[in-house]
Amino acid sequence: MKQQLSLVILILLSMVAYAQKPLSFDEYKKQQEEQFNSFKNKAQADYDAFRQKVNQEYADFMRKAWKEFEVQEPLKPEPEPVVEPIIREEPEPEPKPQPKPEPEPEIEPEPEDEPQPQEEPEPQPQPEPEPEPEPEPIPVQPTVIIVPEPEPAPEPIAPVQPQKVPYKTVSLSYFGTLVSVAFPENDGFHINGLTENDLADAWQQLSQSKYDVTTKSALAARDNLCLCDWAYMKLLQEVTEKQYKKSNEAILMQAFLLVQSGYRIRFGVFNNRLELLVASDYEIYDYSYYKLDNTNFYVVSGDKCGRMRICESKYGKERALSMQIAQLPNLEEEQTPKRTLSSKKGVTSSVSVNKNLLDFFNTYPSSAIDGNFTTRWAAYANTPLEQSIKDMLYPPLKRTISQMNQYQAVNILLNWVQTSFVYEYDDKVWGGDRAFFAQETLFYPYCDCEDRSILFSRLVRDLTGLEVVLLYYPGHLATAVAFTEDVKGDYLIYNKKKYIVCDPTYINSNVGETMPSMKQYQAQVIVL
Repeated sequence: MKQQLSLVILILLSMVAYAQKPLSFDEYKKQQEEQFNSFKNKAQADYDAFRQKVNQEYADFMRKAWKEFEVQEPLKPEPEPVVEPIIREEPEPEPKPQPKPEPEPEIEPEPEDEPQPQEEPEPQPQPEPEPEPEPEPIPVQPTVIIVPEPEPAPEPIAPVQPQKVPYKTVSLSYFGTLVSVAFPENDGFHINGLTENDLADAWQQLSQSKYDVTTKSALAARDNLCLCDWAYMKLLQEVTEKQYKKSNEAILMQAFLLVQSGYRIRFGVFNNRLELLVASDYEIYDYSYYKLDNTNFYVVSGDKCGRMRICESKYGKERALSMQIAQLPNLEEEQTPKRTLSSKKGVTSSVSVNKNLLDFFNTYPSSAIDGNFTTRWAAYANTPLEQSIKDMLYPPLKRTISQMNQYQAVNILLNWVQTSFVYEYDDKVWGGDRAFFAQETLFYPYCDCEDRSILFSRLVRDLTGLEVVLLYYPGHLATAVAFTEDVKGDYLIYNKKKYIVCDPTYINSNVGETMPSMKQYQAQVIVL
């Protein structure tokens, strides 16, 4: 009986399935889209609820009493390298061989008794010259400085998908590039006061869903322009000040957008004004800071501050600001006048630089990692050159070295950096220490040893693919290259590789020659 009943049910189900009209392709596609949109909308609703919950908890914490902290004086870099550039004396050219004088005709002597033949002495074997000993490795300090890899930009605590609400765009020229960020049409954001409750109420205003469009468009601008952390922070400062002028509303909106974007910030009240404090694991020079949770929080406005009342509220998976530039900001091109650079060995190349990028670099502060001021040069050396510079500068250099071995090629690049630029001290030109990105060395009329080493390290890596490290001596910066062919000269061993010294400030020196005044010192290795 059960078997018969099961058979009847199976037949009925088959009949129902057969009776259903099969879906067309368009109907099937529409059905799938509806199912996906239903899933996406539910997921976004969950994200929105989660973000609202976190923002509410943040605001609730803000209502608690804030603590007062003492300001820390801005950090200053160690004295810059001040070594005198040395010009290596080139050997005098060997004299050209003079033609031998014609021999005078011999006068036959009068016949005498025939001389007796004398036995010639057997030639004595000459001792072979002893090979010159290979130079000893340069002493390297036990601690080699390794700079961490640049981190990707942080992600918001949850995906942001704004609802369709009326909005307006705030547009501005950001280092010559048009940028637009959306704000709700009925913005009306206002802070009633600077008490804990006033600011918590203001945070709740910004947590409304209508401001999702602002967060979303700010993150889109960051991604489209390939902005590093510092560049993104500067953009938010300019956008919010255009919308709210230089006000407490602008500061709190900056803080809100940075928090929603995944950055670790705090803010405080000093002299009836709000101040934004941004955390960084880097020591940023010339900016005052506050020490919270064993982390430096910098006053990025540059304002002079003192004892400050600070909100210590934390937000999700916040991340500290990185000071490395893994990718150049995608700024509009405004080329500087072309500059022609010629070396003493006759290698000539021309270049122009994006002025908008130079203006951005002017805002970029010097910074160090783990309290070691030598690491600041790695951030400059690891920043890439833009493609427009490579397209103009590199072809003549490539053609010159294309048929050379590694020693010859690097020697050409070394001499090009040594003799194409004019050396001058930063104090004389800038009134203080100023390290250059490679682009800046190609533009400005003067440079010093750190600038030359940074540019040379970039050229060698891009044009030969060889590894380079920076070498720091007391008062001097040079480089060393890891050749994969046998190259002689002063060297050091790092990570089981042999790095040959190359000094862009030792004018006319070749690969493998250490500046004589530096041989008495230990060289510290900065890994790029």
